[in-house]
Amino acid sequence: MLIHSPLNKQLRQTADAPDQTSQHASQHSEFSAEMNGVIPWHYPQVKTPIHRLYELAKAGQWNANTDIPWERDSAAAHFPSSDEGNPLLGFPDYDRLPEAERRRLSWWQHRLEIAELLHGEQAAMLIASQLVSCLPTVEAKLFASTQVADEARHVEFFSRYLHELGGEIPPPSNALMNLIHECVDEPRWDMKFISCQILIESLAMARFQELRQNTRVPVLRFAIDYILRDEARHVRFGVEFLREHLATLDEAALEERSRFVLDNVLRLANSLNIYNRIGLAKGWDLAELRRHLRRYRLQHPELNRQRFRQLTLNMDAVGLLTTAGRTRLERMNLLS
Repeated sequence: MLIHSPLNKQLRQTADAPDQTSQHASQHSEFSAEMNGVIPWHYPQVKTPIHRLYELAKAGQWNANTDIPWERDSAAAHFPSSDEGNPLLGFPDYDRLPEAERRRLSWWQHRLEIAELLHGEQAAMLIASQLVSCLPTVEAKLFASTQVADEARHVEFFSRYLHELGGEIPPPSNALMNLIHECVDEPRWDMKFISCQILIESLAMARFQELRQNTRVPVLRFAIDYILRDEARHVRFGVEFLREHLATLDEAALEERSRFVLDNVLRLANSLNIYNRIGLAKGWDLAELRRHLRRYRLQHPELNRQRFRQLTLNMDAVGLLTTAGRTRLERMNLLS
């Protein structure tokens, strides 16, 4: 094993019990999707921004097994992330814990967060594979095919990373599970596209950037540099292709799509419920813990703004940041 973490099996079992993901005991989920596909017979030679992104994607392929330095030691005696941005700091019950116990909690939290990213990357792979059939132009289909390969590498990396940490890979949260099913079952190509390229990819990019900044695990930091380059292409593709299409929709259709994005942002924001789970596992006063976390959010409003900045920028770029959507984000204090 190349990556070692001081996870405690009993703590994991205790902490996972009251989780919102616990009902997903099955090793898989099933779906039956009805899609409206397009087979274009026109193959234009004009080089567009999407064609250039396709060329970048072909040149940017990497191998999750041979291009990643798996042999690097993770220095498991350390915490997986820096203390920056840890909202539990300053909570008396947490601060009183021995360092070894805080480290154990940190690695357990890390596994949960990485597992949710893994499931999100599989969702992007599934939706991108559907988009190859659904998208209306050849060049869009070509790029979507490269995104399928990109997302497959991300799934390969994160699944190997979690297996190297040891233990079972936690299942997705209910919110993510429901979003994945909703997206793969959605017959409209533009709703699939918005789900994948605007919602999932924008949130993933922000989370990867945060991980890259704070992680103390060398192999994770190295791989995220590759992953971020892939994700930047995916987001750019989404903006380039979606902007023109959304300009043809009426106000009601735009509002429907804007609401869809923001509704799912709210559902996903606290879907893992990690700090509540830690509090339950440790027998802390949950009401006091929630008050502490609320004070932390009020004292650090910039954290959530940074996490959702890419999403709001992309929504604005494609025309999804409607007046109602902007008002909603302002009420949530998520606009910079």
